[in-house]
Amino acid sequence: MRYTFAFYLRIALQNLVVHKARMTLALLGILFAVMSLVAFGNISNGMKKKIENEVGKFGKNLIIVRSGLVFATGRGARQFTEARTLKLKDARMIKESLPGVANVAPYFDVTYPARYKDKMLTVNIAGVDEGMFGMRNIDLVMGRHFTEEEDRKAEKKAVIGFKVFDNFFQSEDPIGKNIMVYRVPTEIIGVMGEKGTDFAGQDQDLQVYVPLNSFMRRYSNVDYIKGIYVQAQDGYSLISMKAALRSFIKKIHNTKPEQKDDFSIFTMEDILRTQEEGIRLVSVLTIIASTVSFLIGGLGIFAIMLLSISERKMEIGIRRVVGSKKRDIIIQFVSESVIVSLVGGIGGIVAGFFITIVVDIIGGFPIVFSMNIALALVISMAIGVLAGIYPAIEGTKYEPVKVLYS
Repeated sequence: MRYTFAFYLRIALQNLVVHKARMTLALLGILFAVMSLVAFGNISNGMKKKIENEVGKFGKNLIIVRSGLVFATGRGARQFTEARTLKLKDARMIKESLPGVANVAPYFDVTYPARYKDKMLTVNIAGVDEGMFGMRNIDLVMGRHFTEEEDRKAEKKAVIGFKVFDNFFQSEDPIGKNIMVYRVPTEIIGVMGEKGTDFAGQDQDLQVYVPLNSFMRRYSNVDYIKGIYVQAQDGYSLISMKAALRSFIKKIHNTKPEQKDDFSIFTMEDILRTQEEGIRLVSVLTIIASTVSFLIGGLGIFAIMLLSISERKMEIGIRRVVGSKKRDIIIQFVSESVIVSLVGGIGGIVAGFFITIVVDIIGGFPIVFSMNIALALVISMAIGVLAGIYPAIEGTKYEPVKVLYS
């Protein structure tokens, strides 16, 4: 006798309905495996997309020279050792003497309290020159940036982050008003748009930018800087620029070959790589957990199919008597095994989508769906075939006469 796919599908679904509790237990392992594979694949892609978007917003072709040595902590964050050897003249020499440099922007940042009337807020104040705004793509929702002339004269002007504006002024126009930064009255000339948190976990909306010369003289009284943003020319290799910067700074600092550097150099790609290493580690753990779940699910289907074969001897005998061949019996039970596995896989995909959407909304990640969906279905089908072959072959060993008269 010849049977259609619809026939095998109907028999398999009927068996699922009749033994729904048993089959549900069999497919749960597959469901959890597919759910974790799909959910984390989507979430990790969303995280990578968010990181890439943040890198794009940070600025184009940027290299950061930071005073002191940088090292990674156990949780993926970065910490810096202090050094006071990086000077404004270093930034000028880099711009004037190093080939491939389009622009430089020295800076000094520190956390200070800020006050307006009876309201107090802890902010990150950064002394920068006027070139920083263009290099870092810092857009304003009101007011203006400070000028080179205001920086040269060390005037007490400030461009504030959106949360600083919202906490201090709300609906009030802040332009021209003064806030106290540390102990220095500072006039607000601009307000930045919302930017969120950067890679170091620093809230950019709690930022206050003041002219660098003003910061060094009036706010902190220092003669050194914390770092320099270096923008490479289009088409210039950032790897080559990093090497050239390292050699150039060591030369102007008179650092001997055997001495440690008193500065660190990194790019946004370096930060992106660090973030992705953490994502990759979790991805490996997810794959291991999914593999174990697939194995457990496959063994569950295998055990249930063996039990089903022993309970359905009469059905097998009747089908053999009316003309079914051994291959028909094998196809039937392998089909049932595959369908059970696919039902678990589809349920896992649905659950994975739901978890993806919830986590992405809570975490603020873009919703991105990965190719893990197709892979999960293929693996589910393969598990179903492998789990069903042996029980199906065992079912063909029953002799119809012995089964019917036993």
